[in-house]
Amino acid sequence: MTFLKLDRIVRATGDAAKFRLVLVDDTRAANSIAARHEAGGYAAQLLGQATAAALLLASGLKGPGTAQLRFSLSGDLSRVAADATPFGLVRAMIPREEILATGSFEPMVLPQTLKVIKLDKEGSRVSEGIVEMVTADISESVTHYLLQSEQGKFLLRVAALYDETEGKLRYAGGVLIEAFPEAKEADWAALLALVTGIDFSGHARTATEGLDLDSLYALFALYSPQVHKEFEIEPFCPCSEEGVLRALSSLGREGLESLLLEGRDAELHCEFCRKMYAVSPEKLLKMLNEAEDEENEK
Repeated sequence: MTFLKLDRIVRATGDAAKFRLVLVDDTRAANSIAARHEAGGYAAQLLGQATAAALLLASGLKGPGTAQLRFSLSGDLSRVAADATPFGLVRAMIPREEILATGSFEPMVLPQTLKVIKLDKEGSRVSEGIVEMVTADISESVTHYLLQSEQGKFLLRVAALYDETEGKLRYAGGVLIEAFPEAKEADWAALLALVTGIDFSGHARTATEGLDLDSLYALFALYSPQVHKEFEIEPFCPCSEEGVLRALSSLGREGLESLLLEGRDAELHCEFCRKMYAVSPEKLLKMLNEAEDEENEK
């Protein structure tokens, strides 16, 4: 099997051993997302790991939809979020003000909770699970969620490495394995040992950034994996002006009055893609009138 293109998600199942295998290289997408947030170093690595984990989790959705990961932290960084679809669309964020505050310093990060939300193709919530983060390591925390919430046998590992010289991620991606009910214990134990022992730096591409999915896939040759799906990965954000207006309306009458008194466009940025939306005073006045009408009707 040869995976010529970069930024891929590959889904396979074992023939000689009964398991599901998912491989992800999302280096270019993660670099694009990190650049939008002006994230480098540890923050860029977190974004790379979070996007890889979201893509791996989304691969398990039964149909079109979205897997949302919400990591709550304490310390210099308060949260990391990543959303992905089964077809390779992905977005992620860390609060930009926290990235700028930490700069090039290694941030202090303490684990809190991980929330996983699954949405259907209409955006309706299908399920929601929350677990305590075992450590600040994304691989361990997402694997812990899977073992606690999905009631199966899983191991997820994601990794990202930032190159200070190049000013971008050298690679970002990961591996997910899931045992099928008929999997033999000996085979599963061997697969766990194999995935736990992967040194992702040894599978980095030499000519360009990214992970070599060919060499990762070859690690499982003993189990005769068969590829069923392969998708390109692309950073994508579905934010819209309508969504921004809904967020503004939640401020209520007093919040809208405060913005209107400034006498200029209210500028808001999408937390994920950093796109800027400008809401004119005229629109703010219309929203204020609507908010007052709603209050009078109550």
